Amino acid sequence: MSIPPSRFSGVPDPRLTRWRPNPDGVSGAAEFGAHAPAVSAPSGGAQGKLVEKPHPLTPLVRAWVLVVAVAWAVGRELLNGGDGFRLPPLTWLTAVGAVIVLVLIGFAYLDWRATSFIVDHSELRIETGVFTKTSQRIRFDRIQSVDITEPFAARLLGLAEISIDVGAEGGHKLRYLSRTRAAAVRDYLLARAHGIRPVDLAQHVQTSVFTDHGVADEVLVRVPPQRLLLGAVLSHELLLVTVPLLLIGIALALDERGREAVAISPWLLIGVLLPALGGLWSFVLHRVIGQWNYAFLRSGPGLKVTRGLTSLTSQSVPRHRIQSLRIAQPLWWRRLGLYRVDMAVLGNHGLAHDEDQAGTTSILLPVGTRAEVELVLGTIWPGLQLDDIDVRPSPERARWLQPFSHRWVGWGYDDSVLLTRAGWFTRVQMIVPHARVQSLAVEQGPIRRRLGLATVGFHTTQILATSAARNISSDLARTLLLDETSRARTARLGTLLETPPAA
Repeated sequence: MSIPPSRFSGVPDPRLTRWRPNPDGVSGAAEFGAHAPAVSAPSGGAQGKLVEKPHPLTPLVRAWVLVVAVAWAVGRELLNGGDGFRLPPLTWLTAVGAVIVLVLIGFAYLDWRATSFIVDHSELRIETGVFTKTSQRIRFDRIQSVDITEPFAARLLGLAEISIDVGAEGGHKLRYLSRTRAAAVRDYLLARAHGIRPVDLAQHVQTSVFTDHGVADEVLVRVPPQRLLLGAVLSHELLLVTVPLLLIGIALALDERGREAVAISPWLLIGVLLPALGGLWSFVLHRVIGQWNYAFLRSGPGLKVTRGLTSLTSQSVPRHRIQSLRIAQPLWWRRLGLYRVDMAVLGNHGLAHDEDQAGTTSILLPVGTRAEVELVLGTIWPGLQLDDIDVRPSPERARWLQPFSHRWVGWGYDDSVLLTRAGWFTRVQMIVPHARVQSLAVEQGPIRRRLGLATVGFHTTQILATSAARNISSDLARTLLLDETSRARTARLGTLLETPPAA
């Protein structure tokens, strides 16, 4: 962890700043410029307000996105024109396009001029708006996590955006800063959120251009591209697409009329195969690109995940806000001993289905071995060993309700977490800390009542999948409901008495 350069730290560099008094006369605000006169910084710099502007290339990035959107809308209208529609001369198109680009860049420039990031002793303010001014105030003690995302267009210019999560209040974004500046600001904000004053931190941040790994970062898990490719090829989604294509191909090969149609018009087969193969290739490629260079690492007192090839994402892992973990193992991964781990974080969205998604996602480990899963679990919740948890299976009479997954379904617990198992085609383990259980419910339909069975559900504030002890005896369900309620209450009381964790 380290603070950003002097423009964002507690005491500005006298060579780069000039101070102007506030109207209230209480504190000053720093103006930054390469040719500012050299004056001494005032005493008590932590009481001053430090002002930072977005990177000067920000208007180009934001205008680029707007230009693409306008071009797509205009192009769609031109292509969908009715009969008799004629395109205007090329010179007119060029002139109109140039005017649109200049107007969009002009609006982006005005927005850049009106945007400022201001830091004082207790909060971060984001000032935006050209015609309507908006001031977003973020207290340092409310910051839960800080992530860095480098979209493709911004990454070409060496820029990045910062996403600040403050829990139930929603997120805030700082667009755009240089990559090194964004890394420094992220470390600074995380340090202030942990109660560390800037004077206790180093002055520079150096991270890799391709991975956002710092010099002091410790890589715990790294997933090679070969494993990502293997996981994508053996995924359920790919198989659900390829199986119908194979069935169609077999039907054409066995049917004489199909063979005759292909022999007469081979372009028919090409017209069917090319889009199908293109879709399959795009699916696999997006899976691999989205998780490219995946790494789970320890950065200072916290944890983070970095991933992405075209768009780089550096996501913080706030251990104290993880509500549950989901460990999934599809059918085709079992022989290889591979797993996927997702995390439910308070305030984030649910289970991620798009592995090419940039920004915050639920994926904690896209494709990992058993040893890597245990390492991740032990890092997030030290001392947790799944093998030490006594998993209790469902009674034999429950086989009628779960004929294929009966040997897998079960539940268990230790002093810190609750473990439940479910699924057949995809085996799923849900791990919920006792302190994160918000409520419990016993479900018993007519068939379960007839068999003397019931299901106990465990609810958290953020749900990836249903966590439940399925099809256990009715008497045991009532006992589990009462006992887990007591364990959850005791665990929550223990967390209130503990020192807040580092991440």
